[in-house]
Amino acid sequence: MRAAAISMIMLAAPLAAAPADGVYDGFDCAAPVSDQRVTLQGNRIVYYETSCRLTDPQTVEGWQSATLYWADCRGEGQDWRERTLLMTRMGGDLIVIGDGWAERYAPCPNLQPRLD
Repeated sequence: MRAAAISMIMLAAPLAAAPADGVYDGFDCAAPVSDQRVTLQGNRIVYYETSCRLTDPQTVEGWQSATLYWADCRGEGQDWRERTLLMTRMGGDLIVIGDGWAERYAPCPNLQPRLD
């Protein structure tokens, strides 16, 4: 019975190695407010004025720390869908790559993710 339960848990786990939940910032984690701050929690990534649900995670062959998603986003009164790649690099930085852009965010270990 216990082996069956463990098997079920393993099957329910995501196949992709997603970056760690947390708060990240492009410039200064100590600033009280930053338009370069990103919160990653579960299947959501939240920017200053945009929130996205991350769906359909897919591993990127040969890139152990990268996961490709569909991001269903809403911000400034608009909705859109785009491909988004999330990956981590040594030191824990979060790399976010979209079509024609890429950003690096440093982890903010003293800040806890708080999403509504």
